[in-house]
Amino acid sequence: MQKLPESGRVRAIGVSNFGITHLERLLNAPGTKIIPAVNQIELHPTCPSPKLVEYCKKKGIQCTGYSPLGGSPESPAQQSKVVVEMSQKYGKSVPQVLLAWGVQSGWPVLPKSVSKERIKANFEGLKGWRLSEEDVKRLGAEVKERFKNCGDEWLPHKVFFGDDE
Repeated sequence: MQKLPESGRVRAIGVSNFGITHLERLLNAPGTKIIPAVNQIELHPTCPSPKLVEYCKKKGIQCTGYSPLGGSPESPAQQSKVVVEMSQKYGKSVPQVLLAWGVQSGWPVLPKSVSKERIKANFEGLKGWRLSEEDVKRLGAEVKERFKNCGDEWLPHKVFFGDDE
C-alpha cells in the first residue's frame, strides 16, 4: 500500500479496524513512509473508543465511523436510556440522534441500510438541527454500556486488544 500513491492510482491510503497497538506497529515499521489518511473503525456511544480517536487525531489520521447505529434496533446503542431520552427531547429517531452524535463528534459516519426509506430518513434527519454541546458530551460520557457490533470472537486469533478505551 505504501507504493500506491507513487503510482498515481490513489491519492491516499487508509486502514480499517486498527487499534493503537496496530497503528504503533505500522507507524514504527521501517518501510512506513506514508501515514494512513483514515482509520475506519466502529464508532457509536456504546463503542466510543476515546483513546483510539485521540491517538489518531494526534497522528493526523481521520477516524471514520462504521456501524454508527450500533447494530440493529435491539442493540445496546439503540436501547440506551440516554439515547432514547435524547431522541424524545429532540423529536428525532434514535438512529438520527446516533448519527448526529457521530458527525458532531468530528468523524464521517457510514450507516448501513438496505432500505431506501431508512437511508433517506437517516440523511434527511440530520438537516436543520444539532445536538447541544452538552448532549454530545453527555452521550459520550453517560452511556456506560459497552457493545462492539463487530468483535473478534469468531476469529482464530484475537485482533482487538482493548487499547481504545
